[in-house]
Amino acid sequence: MKYSFYIFFTLLLSFKIQAQNEKSVAKNNEITIPIGTELKLNVKENNGKFSNFKIISESKITNPIDMMSTLEKIEKKEIVSDDIDFKFSQADFMGSKLVILTTVQNFTKPIIFKAKIRIKGNNEYVETSIVQKAPHVFSVEQWQDPIDSIILSDFKFTD
Repeated sequence: MKYSFYIFFTLLLSFKIQAQNEKSVAKNNEITIPIGTELKLNVKENNGKFSNFKIISESKITNPIDMMSTLEKIEKKEIVSDDIDFKFSQADFMGSKLVILTTVQNFTKPIIFKAKIRIKGNNEYVETSIVQKAPHVFSVEQWQDPIDSIILSDFKFTD
């Protein structure tokens, strides 16, 4: 019995440590972002498709984002660059608990990408819908599911 408890405790501790140390991964023209992450991604565009993903900066978000406060502080900046800013975090919106993905892209045209989410406790990712992102606009996607990571892929310009 003691041996079984020891194995269970060791596995539980390793999962907790792994979850705390998860970092975003950019490869094969897709980005995997764990919950509680803010990052700046640099991409290159070629014939309307995006490639060469590079994480410029990444930081942890430890507390749920207060959406009312965030929405009041939005400032539109007309910067043109190859960067996309993401925040993937838990949020509080007027008492409702949500998971959000905020996006600000700094190209001159709208972009679209695909997304897959993984619900806590599952190993598989499932597709979810994402709306197009206009240049220099703060965009928010939201879910009420207990999501632990998201994969974004197939970035391209839209008309």
